[in-house]
Amino acid sequence: MLYMDDQIDDYLDRLATTLQSLLKKQLTGVYLSGSLVMDDWIPTNSDVDVMCIVDRPLKDSVKLKLVDQLAEERLDPPGSGLELVFVLEDEVIKPHSLPSYEYVLTFQQNIGVKVKEEGMDEGLLMDFTICYQSGKTLIGKPIEEVFGVVPKPWLNEAMKGSLRWHKAHVFHPFYDPYGHEAVLNACRTWCFKENGRMTSKTKGALWAVSRWSDSDVVSHALSIREGSRTDRLDEERVHAILDHVMMMQSTKLKAFI
Repeated sequence: MLYMDDQIDDYLDRLATTLQSLLKKQLTGVYLSGSLVMDDWIPTNSDVDVMCIVDRPLKDSVKLKLVDQLAEERLDPPGSGLELVFVLEDEVIKPHSLPSYEYVLTFQQNIGVKVKEEGMDEGLLMDFTICYQSGKTLIGKPIEEVFGVVPKPWLNEAMKGSLRWHKAHVFHPFYDPYGHEAVLNACRTWCFKENGRMTSKTKGALWAVSRWSDSDVVSHALSIREGSRTDRLDEERVHAILDHVMMMQSTKLKAFI
């Protein structure tokens, strides 16, 4: 299918088939995003990121069935978990600056399923862009028929919003206990500002490590992502790179991708 890893291929096939069975004609398509399509998959630390595009809102009965299906052992995801985001077709065909999600299901190993009901999140623009640039169609319409272009200034604001969140939540116990996600996202944002293209967290950090005066903090963050270190980063050094990137002016932000 997509990868030489049979476990991942089998899981993605079963997930897409389950979603098609539950959603039927409501389903526009199921698309793989995140680290698996950015050549940045680390089995011990990476989630499976999937976007499910639908043509109308989900009924409550369908949402309950989705939770039940994901809780079954046969849909236990590889890696550290699954993030499954449901978005209405109109939101992705012609993106706007503050897109909405219909429903979000996350499944973390040893934690189970968590849900978020509909809401707005500018961070979706990053997900849309990754799908547009590098995503894989698991089932449904081709990506080029579904995902529209996100204007770069909007994407830049979304990435800055992510860094503002990290500034306020350094060492978040669930999302970033070691502080490395803040550093990696800062590096990726910096790379985007200079080069005008979304990269993976690892590629962004490798690009930034020789450009940031405190290269050790970037190397430390990479080591945590790779699983070779588990000690926290220094908070002051994390804030330093966040502040540097947030104050930078973008140099390659033409109107569109």
